[in-house]
Amino acid sequence: MSLKTILHDIYDLTRLPLGIMGAIAGLTAGMIVVLVHHQDPSKNTIFIVLELLPKYWELAVLGLAIPFLIVGASMAINDFHDYEADRINNRMDRPLVRNPDLKPKYVLVLSLSMILAGILLSFFLFSNNPLVVIGVTISSLLAISYNIWTKEKGLVGNITVAACDMAPFLLALIAMAGKEGGTDVFYLFTAEIVETTLIVLIMTAITFFGIVGRELIKGIMDIEGDRATNSNTFAVRYGPKRAVQLASIFFMVVIVLAPVPLFIKFQNNIFYAAFMLIAIVLLFYSVLILSRDQSVSAGKKGRTYTRTALWSGILSFLVGALTMT
Repeated sequence: MSLKTILHDIYDLTRLPLGIMGAIAGLTAGMIVVLVHHQDPSKNTIFIVLELLPKYWELAVLGLAIPFLIVGASMAINDFHDYEADRINNRMDRPLVRNPDLKPKYVLVLSLSMILAGILLSFFLFSNNPLVVIGVTISSLLAISYNIWTKEKGLVGNITVAACDMAPFLLALIAMAGKEGGTDVFYLFTAEIVETTLIVLIMTAITFFGIVGRELIKGIMDIEGDRATNSNTFAVRYGPKRAVQLASIFFMVVIVLAPVPLFIKFQNNIFYAAFMLIAIVLLFYSVLILSRDQSVSAGKKGRTYTRTALWSGILSFLVGALTMT
């Protein structure tokens, strides 16, 4: 295989953009905690970030590698587990399907190596804060359990994915609160930082409900292969129409929670509001399409729109943190 082919396969196996998304989630939560401890009303938030960069850049780069590694590993394990279903669905975007030279055992070794690297890195950076190391380990185990067990448990599998994807927010909150104020978890709920904790928890909840909804919609696109391989996803068990209905409920929770940050740390923050509005419109449009048509092709459209919505939502958190007052 050429170097270009190898790099392309690694990119697709690890879903590089999703790893970047996980890193942005961790960056946003950690940055909010740090900024609260270095507030200066006379300075623009972005200038404060630039001033703090020399102090935190090493921790940021290495720390953000953790969600990047864990997310990438979970995606690769997913391809290893779903090989037969992906082959039936003719998923040529999956390296194991399109590249006969790539063996499943290589993918498994890559995945486990990335998980081990992520756990060891968390121990190296946060050895004085065992909650972070435990959290990274639990997140890794959840990612593995999804592929070998919970994926075939319908909604439980969707919740497992969402739990893994929301983990960077919580772990970054605990990690950076520990760096700034102490390793006692109750510090997160002291008067000094309780608003910060609350807004990160709201971000976590928005991410969780949004991803559960998206996973339900993704199940519609993969329904043929999942049926052929006896994968008992929610769409297989209850049908695509029920999957869309349940996804719309989760998206409604996102819509209800989305304005809350505007009343906490993101007051009058038009940047957060604009990106979040785009996300909400895309989620609503996805449900509208799929409520009329639950075909595989409609499922593919829904996956694309909800993926864009997810990116817009994550960016709303980031720009909101960078422009908060």
